[in-house]
Amino acid sequence: MFAALNVMQYQPHGAMAPHAHDHASLNIIVAGGFQERIGKDDRVYARGQIAYCPAGVTHSQKFGKDGARQIIFRPQDSWLAYLTDCNINLADAPYTGAALFHHLGDRLLDEMAHRDDFSPFACEGILLEIIAALGRNGATVKTSANPPSWLRAAREFLHENADASFSMARVAQAAGRHEIHVAREFRRFYGTSVGAYLRRLRTEKAAQLLAATQETITDIALDCGFASHSHLCREFKARFGVTPSRYRARTTS
Repeated sequence: MFAALNVMQYQPHGAMAPHAHDHASLNIIVAGGFQERIGKDDRVYARGQIAYCPAGVTHSQKFGKDGARQIIFRPQDSWLAYLTDCNINLADAPYTGAALFHHLGDRLLDEMAHRDDFSPFACEGILLEIIAALGRNGATVKTSANPPSWLRAAREFLHENADASFSMARVAQAAGRHEIHVAREFRRFYGTSVGAYLRRLRTEKAAQLLAATQETITDIALDCGFASHSHLCREFKARFGVTPSRYRARTTS
């Protein structure tokens, strides 16, 4: 799992003096924008852009009239190795922008706001999508119409273990592929992230138990991998438009 994931807010017309960090970071701008001097380069960042800052590289920022907001996270060594394999020169502090990063940044903010037991897994999946997108730098990759067998194996693992706790690394192990590859291809073929797919499986299982058993809603929540009664209620209403108790009343009346 990533070591740190933070949202930083910067005030309008503010500035940060030249400084450097002990660890490398990736930064996604989710609001506003700013000018940065990094090494010998001058750059302008806006919403929907992502930038890599190597460890020990001096940089400074000046923020405009709208200030800025960005998500900062420390990538794993294996993620950086993946980017290097994609022929990205990390020493050059690469940066890029695309509508996809705009979308992924918003999704990451939304998952961070959940602050439940499932959030770390969902956030990890989105971060892997970000790394994959940065690796291919927005290039369009053609695929076959049907998912490969290893990706189907990953999905089967989710179905078989929907109520258990595990990491993206465990899903990747079941598929026999790198976790970044799994996250990227899962969205491409199934149209959703691994985390969102797992959340849907848990909610659908809860719906089946509500209709077929007399278990309490709290017990069903825990059986299906949710942290609490309220956690299930929130996800259930988002999925089906009604609360679990209302759903049970409709299906058993």
